[in-house]
Amino acid sequence: MSPKKTPAPPVVPRRSRARKLPSTRAPNPSRESGPDRPPPRSAPSTDASPARLAAARALLEVEEGDHLDDALARLAPRTPRDRGLAWFLALGVLQRRGQVDAALRPFLRQPLGGLDPELRVSLRLGTFEKLFGRAAPHAVVHQAVEVVRALGLGRASGMVNAVLRKVRPAQDLAPHEGADHPAWLWARWVERYGESAARAWCEQNGRPAPLAVVFRGPQGPLVERWVAEGLKVEHALAAGEPVPGAALLFGHQGSITELPGFDEGAFWVQDPAAVAVADLVGAAPGQRVLDACASPGGKTLRLIEAGAHVTAVDRPARLGRLRESLERTKSHAEVVAHDWSKGPASLPRDFDAVLVDAPCTGLGTVRRHPEIRWRRQPLDLIHAAQEQREILRAAAHHVRPGGVLVYAVCSAEPEEGDEVVRAFLRDHPDFEVEATLNTDPPSHEEDAHVGVRLRRAASVELKARA
Repeated sequence: MSPKKTPAPPVVPRRSRARKLPSTRAPNPSRESGPDRPPPRSAPSTDASPARLAAARALLEVEEGDHLDDALARLAPRTPRDRGLAWFLALGVLQRRGQVDAALRPFLRQPLGGLDPELRVSLRLGTFEKLFGRAAPHAVVHQAVEVVRALGLGRASGMVNAVLRKVRPAQDLAPHEGADHPAWLWARWVERYGESAARAWCEQNGRPAPLAVVFRGPQGPLVERWVAEGLKVEHALAAGEPVPGAALLFGHQGSITELPGFDEGAFWVQDPAAVAVADLVGAAPGQRVLDACASPGGKTLRLIEAGAHVTAVDRPARLGRLRESLERTKSHAEVVAHDWSKGPASLPRDFDAVLVDAPCTGLGTVRRHPEIRWRRQPLDLIHAAQEQREILRAAAHHVRPGGVLVYAVCSAEPEEGDEVVRAFLRDHPDFEVEATLNTDPPSHEEDAHVGVRLRRAASVELKARA
């Protein structure tokens, strides 16, 4: 006799909902208020824990285009225990989404993408905690039901309860085979690096990243204060080489602003590979350096620390964070608003060095920003490369004869790195490769960056080129 079939849970239709673009999304007061403050008036009263509700709301913000760390900085509860749990859950859902979705699919009548966002987030949150958390299964199911109610979708509470009671780990997926990365990205990495190296990268992307910082001035006293607070501090490496003045912090779970030394501007947050990109410029005291894509400001600060006179350029909408970084660290740079897609800037064309850390897909930073891996598609590489070529061509006009041009991206994909540089060199025979930086695949807690230092021929005449 065939086994009795369990009826599938009812389908909860997705509500139509206007999606807001990341670049123009207006603030949502109900989400920015945080779960440890009074909920919006329309939110029903529930027993959802502050941490789980904060994680759910942050994941909804991510679905609308926000970065997870920015969303959690606004929404996570203030108490250390709840804040840590909110980070664990939200980060875990994105890092293990492949396994989470595989565990959910057998119990759903329609694709996850067809569900209402509040329902989808609640199911993923409960599934992740049931598979990877420490709470008892019945408690996880109860909290997921309370979360979906608190998000205003109480009619889906029965479905959440029914599905999560059935969820079990997906036995046919292994994390080391790229289960938690898009199949197209996993296939690319295997082809380029081999399965062993690709597997190691994927496994590293499943672990929380340490906090990476760069010191402004002496670091000894500040490190002593951090160690006294129970933090572990290690020297930072990029491509196997030490990064002077940079460190990794393990064990910090609060806001960056709570770290000793932050208000005094004694350090800034920056991945070691990004620091190495700035160092690739080889800036010397007194040199004039143009940082063409400067926000949020880490590379500008590194160049200033080297003694360079820096002109920091970016689109008007991105200059706010740059100015905040300069003000907090009491650093000075000439700040200029310019969109490189419009061509060269109204600036001198005799800079000693120009740094182009171009906008990119960010696929080298998926450990620190796990949401990126699920947002990108192969076509994004083509679109990004087109913009990168435009920026590089325009910024190159500002390099003096004999000067340096550094191009870099926080992506290891060839379309955004090597191929952009090769296309540029074909059209600009007065430049040649002098040095390169490669941190892919990462092996020392850094992100994957690629960088190339080009030297312009000394005999080139300074003139505008169409």
